[in-house]
Amino acid sequence: TTWGKYGTITEADIFTKEQEFHAWLLEEKMVNPETLSKAQLKKHFSSYMEDYNTATLPHEKYYALESFEQRMAAVRAGETLPPDDFGYDAKADMDAHKARTTRKSRADESETYLSKDQLMELRKVQNERAQVGKMKLLGLDVKQNFGVRMDGNAFE
Repeated sequence: TTWGKYGTITEADIFTKEQEFHAWLLEEKMVNPETLSKAQLKKHFSSYMEDYNTATLPHEKYYALESFEQRMAAVRAGETLPPDDFGYDAKADMDAHKARTTRKSRADESETYLSKDQLMELRKVQNERAQVGKMKLLGLDVKQNFGVRMDGNAFE
């Protein structure tokens, strides 16, 4: 058995894999899902989930029912089969994730509109304003312009 050959699912996937799960219940367990209680459904789904994650389900349609039905329709119509798109390539997934994150970090760096000095000045002002707030809470007198930075031409 190979863990995650067709991907992995969790309890939260009970709705996304509903078609496959119901087909598995009907055809393999000979149980009508509409007659089961929620607790029984969860119990059966945990069994399905274990078989899914370990790639031990008896037929490929229980992994991706819609894809399987499309392939069977193509066979019935006499078309050639499209390539099997099962199989999860973890390395390709990690490479794609790395590419997305590096692109985002580069974009974040280029989206900064202020220089490092300006950002440091803003941080200093923010800290001073926090100090003013604390001083006011303690009942201390605070200069009116403390924690404020102005351009020389702001009021001209």
